[in-house]
Formats: sequence, structure tokens, C-alpha cells
Amino acid sequence: MKEKVLIFRPLRKEDIDELHELLNNLSERAKLFFHPHPFDKKTLKELCSSERDHYFVLILDGKIIGYSMLRLFHYTVPSLGCCIRNGYENRGYGTLLVRWTLEEAKRLGYKEVILHVYEENKAARRIYEKVGFKIIKRNDEKKELRMSITL
Repeated sequence: MKEKVLIFRPLRKEDIDELHELLNNLSERAKLFFHPHPFDKKTLKELCSSERDHYFVLILDGKIIGYSMLRLFHYTVPSLGCCIRNGYENRGYGTLLVRWTLEEAKRLGYKEVILHVYEENKAARRIYEKVGFKIIKRNDEKKELRMSITL
């Protein structure tokens, strides 16, 4: 049996076409929950040259199957977001990607990471709680939770 090779690394310009395809082929349900920025190629190219935010990919046997980010917006604490390619969900890759992204955050010198997750996004909530995120605020109007983890 062939061993699977996983690579975690920063997003590069040569990833744009494949990442564009991954994002635009997310399930409709995933798109309801994951919409951090437009999925067009122009936006994705701009992300590659961000000096403030950090964007990453998870590659399995040469194919991008995951995408994560640490974005600062107007915060001093980065906000985490991530998604897994349609068809690769529920195999543990999301947990691996979140854990790796948190290690990157620590390596980059951050002491805390936050995120927002819809209450009904139970799969994501399970991952976040498993790695140690705690609910710090509820937004009942948006049915959204704000979660935090200390690194």
C-alpha cells in the first residue's frame, strides 16, 4: 500500500489555479459556512502577496486538499479559517490542518488565535473544540460563535 505524503506550506502564486478550483467546487453547504473572501483568481493572487495575513495549503500526494489562513483584519490576534476539498472531508485532514496552522501561529509569535464559526457547523465545531478552542462569545442574531485558543 502506498504511503500518503502530506505537505503543509504557505500559499504560492503557482497554487492559484488549483486553489481556485478547490474553492469553487466546495459543496453548497461548505460555501454557506466558509466565505472569508471572494473565490476569484484576482483575489487569490492578492492573498499570495499579503504582508499582514498568512495563507496556507495542505497537499496530499501532489494535490491541494486543504486551505487555511491566519488573518488579522483589524485585530492584533489572528483569526483562523480553513476548508477541506470536497470529497476529502471526515478523514481527519481538517484536524491536521487546524493543528498545523496553530503551530504556525505559535512559530510566527502569536499567543492567541480566534475564529468565528456558525453554530450549525457541527463538524467544524468538533474539530475546534478537540484542538482546544473555547467559546468566548455568542452572536445569536447571526447564529455564530466566537472561539479562542491560547497558544
